[in-house]
Amino acid sequence: MDGKLKKAASIFILISVGVFLSRCQQDENEAPGIQKKEQNKAVTAAKKWFENSRLQLEALAFTETIDWNNAIVTNGEMGRTIEVPLMLKPNTNTNVVTDEDYKTHMRLLFVPDIAGQYKVYDIVYTTKDYAFDNTNREQNFYHIDPRYSGYITIQDSQNKIIYSGEFVNGMVTALHNLSRESNETSRTYCRYWVYVGSSVNCSSWVWEPDYGSGYNWGPPGMSGAVPRTYFPSFKLDPCGAAKTTTGISAKAGYLNAKSDIMQASTDGKEHSITLGNGAGGALTQAPMNNGGTNGVKVNQNWPGAFAVMHNHPNNTPLSSGDIYTAVTLNTKNSNFTTSFILTGGETYAIVITNLTAAKAFVAAYPADISPIYPPEFPQIIFDQIQDVKTKFGESNEARTMVIALVLDNNNAGITLMKQDSSGKFNRIKIQQTTNSDGSKTFSAVPCN
Repeated sequence: MDGKLKKAASIFILISVGVFLSRCQQDENEAPGIQKKEQNKAVTAAKKWFENSRLQLEALAFTETIDWNNAIVTNGEMGRTIEVPLMLKPNTNTNVVTDEDYKTHMRLLFVPDIAGQYKVYDIVYTTKDYAFDNTNREQNFYHIDPRYSGYITIQDSQNKIIYSGEFVNGMVTALHNLSRESNETSRTYCRYWVYVGSSVNCSSWVWEPDYGSGYNWGPPGMSGAVPRTYFPSFKLDPCGAAKTTTGISAKAGYLNAKSDIMQASTDGKEHSITLGNGAGGALTQAPMNNGGTNGVKVNQNWPGAFAVMHNHPNNTPLSSGDIYTAVTLNTKNSNFTTSFILTGGETYAIVITNLTAAKAFVAAYPADISPIYPPEFPQIIFDQIQDVKTKFGESNEARTMVIALVLDNNNAGITLMKQDSSGKFNRIKIQQTTNSDGSKTFSAVPCN
């Protein structure tokens, strides 16, 4: 970024994103009376459809009351959703975890399509929080309450478990029953049962992960009469994401892709390989894209794509262009969370851990675009980097630490990582302290 020219235009377009740049929940300026009327209309329509649908949902066998009066209607980037709390029979629990201190709460989730039909899911909250309020509107399809810790499990209308994740303080830390260290399924079938008291009264719930590697942190997409729609991205715990990234880097597919790029990089140009989730926990790799000295295209359509790897032939640090591209990729595909950068004999990673925040950052600070330069941070972010740059030095690691600090200071939802000599990826987080004399000190904050 040295010698960076002030660009006349500050524009950054997320090409063909197809979703809004913000969560866009109900318009706060909309008259409350009109808003309530629209919500009641949505709930009435869902209830009428449900009563005529005769769905055979397992959860209904353990439900005393479907609490339509406390239905939660939210509008967001994926459209309108209706969540209806279920009042379960006394002592009803699931064995999402065997710890008896965890209690079970359920909701029905209705996702309407343009034909007036609905996709229906059973959302299971499993938590030790005895004060958990299943009618809390702050806990909804588009927003996990930052106080929520426990598990969220989702069952579709065919009674198949399609997702189960572990959450701490509103952020997903791991896929449940998947190993964070090796990223391989712990069991071929992860079985759940619903029981009332000590009596098991229904057949097993079976979760058969169709994305075995465990990198798709959110639930799989829903298909129907409308174009393929994905669940909103959950916030990822940066330290949990670092463990997952370490597991990815031990896979044969990752190592093969890295070797292929390093061999090709002798031509002094950039090369990229997209990584995908394959059968049995294996990684797949797309054919290599060959670029120029300052850029390379990313294969965004590779089946199961979740990460891309590329090199910097001039041994430069990860760039602002890399960061903006990472946000674009994740916006277009909720599972495409990770970018690996090979440079100067070191490996760095960019992981989008909070897509909502990342999109807000891009909207607030769009990249400066020039026909002859790669995308750059706008002047306001560039100046923040320059203000602390001299405190760190000029190495790639030092410059990455500065970028990580500025991203965190702007709540960008983007986590930067560096791989150490043992193969472990470590989150880069810097704490800034202002001393009594006005000077500032900086210290690294490791994961526990």
